[in-house]
Amino acid sequence: MQSLLSQTYAWTKKWSNSRFSLLVLFLFLFLDASIFPLPTTVIFITISLITPSRSYYNALTASFAMFFGAIAGYTIGFNLWLMPDGSFTPFAQYLFNHIPNFTEVSYLNTQSLYIKWRYTVLFFSIILPIPYQVFSITAGAFAFNLFGFALSTLVFQGFRFFLLAWLIIRYGEGVKTIFQKNLKIIALVSAFLLLILIAATQLGYL
Repeated sequence: MQSLLSQTYAWTKKWSNSRFSLLVLFLFLFLDASIFPLPTTVIFITISLITPSRSYYNALTASFAMFFGAIAGYTIGFNLWLMPDGSFTPFAQYLFNHIPNFTEVSYLNTQSLYIKWRYTVLFFSIILPIPYQVFSITAGAFAFNLFGFALSTLVFQGFRFFLLAWLIIRYGEGVKTIFQKNLKIIALVSAFLLLILIAATQLGYL
């Protein structure tokens, strides 16, 4: 995973100065929301730091990329995920076996969170260490209301990216430095919060 993070950062940095930077941002975030996990926070910060004054415009692009990607992931879950008997399709099994950090366990954990919290869990997705396409595909597989899911994605992910944009405009490179120095701590805290949330949900405390 660290290799993927490093490669994505290097590739994003390479393209962040080009005229295709917004397209790269849109494409990466679309993929993250639909089918393939990517470090979207790193991607957004890297591109936005090139021209901080355009950070809000980048946030708007990122929000709609997640919105359309989430709809694509929902469509995958709704049409291609489960057999009539409730078992996983060969396509789903293929993704479990080949997509990093996308496993049956993460899928089932997300399912239990959805059942308990419905669309509120999409707000927690901002800090939980679960790839967003897991939320998208799970929502489609269980036929949750598409409008509610898409709107929640746009609102919560929009909040995330516009907050990052504000921080970048206000603090500049300091945002990147803080994030890089505390990446392991952020990951550990997020994982701990996820474990607590899942355990409390399954034990009936929440």
